[in-house]
Amino acid sequence: MHWGLLLAAAATLTITMGARQTTGLFVSPIHQQTGIGIAAISFALAIGQFTWGAVQPIFGAIADKRGSTGVLVLGAVLLSLGLALTPHLTSPWGLTFTLGLLT
Repeated sequence: MHWGLLLAAAATLTITMGARQTTGLFVSPIHQQTGIGIAAISFALAIGQFTWGAVQPIFGAIADKRGSTGVLVLGAVLLSLGLALTPHLTSPWGLTFTLGLLT
C-alpha cells in the first residue's frame, strides 16, 4: 500500500471538506462584520454547493483523461484564491464570486 499517497489524499480531503462544510458557521459573523444580508450570504454559499456538484463530473473526466495532478493543483489554487479574496470582496456579488465560484 502507498501510505504517502493515502496520507496526502486524506489531508487534501480534510482541508477541502473542512473549508467547504464549515462556511455555514460564518454566516452570522460575515453578516455582523459586513452588513450583508443573511439571504445574500446564504445565496453565495448555495451557489458554491451547486457549482461544487456541477463541476465534479467534468473535472473527474478531465482527471481520468489527463491525470489527477493538474486537477488537484487547479483545485488547490482556486480554493486558496477564493479563501484569500473573501475578506476583501465584501459585497454580495464578491461573496458569490469567492465563496460561490472559486471555493
